[in-house]
Amino acid sequence: MNWWGGSFFWRTLAVLVVALVASQAASFWIFRQQVQQPRMGMAIGHFVSHLKTIHAALNTLPPGAEREFLERLAEREGIRVFPARGEMPGRPAGDRPGMHMFRERLKALFGEDTEVFVRPGSPGEFWVRLRAGPREFWVAFPRNRVDRDPGDALLYWMLAGVAIAIAATGLIAWRLTRPLARVAQAAEHLGRGGDPAPVPETGPSEVRAVARAFNRMKESLKDEERERTTFLAGISHDLRTPLARLRLDVEMLEGRVEAATQSGMVADIEDMNAIIDQFIDYARSEAAEAFSAGDLSAIARDCAAKAARAGAPVTCELAELPALMLRPLAVRRLVDNLIQNAVKHGGGEIVVRTAREGKDATLAVLDRGPGIPAGEIKRLKAPFTRRDDARSGRSGAGLGLAIVSRIAKAHGARFDLAPREGGGLAATVAFPLGE
Repeated sequence: MNWWGGSFFWRTLAVLVVALVASQAASFWIFRQQVQQPRMGMAIGHFVSHLKTIHAALNTLPPGAEREFLERLAEREGIRVFPARGEMPGRPAGDRPGMHMFRERLKALFGEDTEVFVRPGSPGEFWVRLRAGPREFWVAFPRNRVDRDPGDALLYWMLAGVAIAIAATGLIAWRLTRPLARVAQAAEHLGRGGDPAPVPETGPSEVRAVARAFNRMKESLKDEERERTTFLAGISHDLRTPLARLRLDVEMLEGRVEAATQSGMVADIEDMNAIIDQFIDYARSEAAEAFSAGDLSAIARDCAAKAARAGAPVTCELAELPALMLRPLAVRRLVDNLIQNAVKHGGGEIVVRTAREGKDATLAVLDRGPGIPAGEIKRLKAPFTRRDDARSGRSGAGLGLAIVSRIAKAHGARFDLAPREGGGLAATVAFPLGE
């Protein structure tokens, strides 16, 4: 997974976390080198001096004073001194940084054979064997007198600081990216032909400016769409009346002109009415219709039956599909346009087919016409485009496939045109099941 190419939130969080971890690691190293190690050296030097004093006392004090000194030492300092009688020394202490420094100081002072031990049963103490004249003594002392390495505590402190910083950074990044995510979702909704609610203008000033600009753009697009719809609807309405008069005049010409001429004039008027219907369909906004659970196969069956009643050679191959969230009237326009396109430009029997393919419910309209060259498919989905030399029959306004493409996009569906096996065209719309 390319995390750097992921969302802005994760990129921002990753950069800040890396910076925080690097900063904490640098602080940890500087603290150990500049603070912890010098303090540890001072503490060890002080305790080694203490051991030197004990060694000198064992060499010089008479027995009575020695016993009193050792008792006072155990009571006040927690350091026990007693004669060595050949006991096993236990295991050598570890070689942590502080212990290594302590061991080197002891060897420099008392000889190379001086060692620090951890005896079984007393893990909280260190033991050192000291020679005082002909006698040998064990000196037992709390290990925290020399093993004062706060590395673990410092590491835990660093990890806790990083965790708190990550949580705070995540909250800041989330508050920064949440408004941008809302803008992205609204833009995607708008791109599918929807009408998203205004984006809340919250967050930093730059993010508020982006949200404000998006809201203004959305309102401008809505105003332009309303003007376009009003314009196309007005033209279409104004054309209806003269076309109706023309149709009436043509019908009244019966017996005055040749039947073939009259039939051609009627067909031309019907073509103009069909073009006006396409203008009205293209001007209509799908966003005004609410989504509801619908049966894609049932809609396809109804549209095919209507086309069959009008004389189209349509058959159905329909599958049982789960309910889909659809704009039913818009989907009916989609199916009608696909069937009309197949009737106008195709040949032979037309098949309306539904099926479930993976995570999609597909609707396909198949004909046996000459098909569409692969290089022309994208262009013919655009409005007001036709290719008369590629498809036979009468031409319309070039809006049929554009209407299908727009309705499919508004449903988050994929519209494809492909050659049909055995010849012809397969127009397929794949609706996501949303499971």
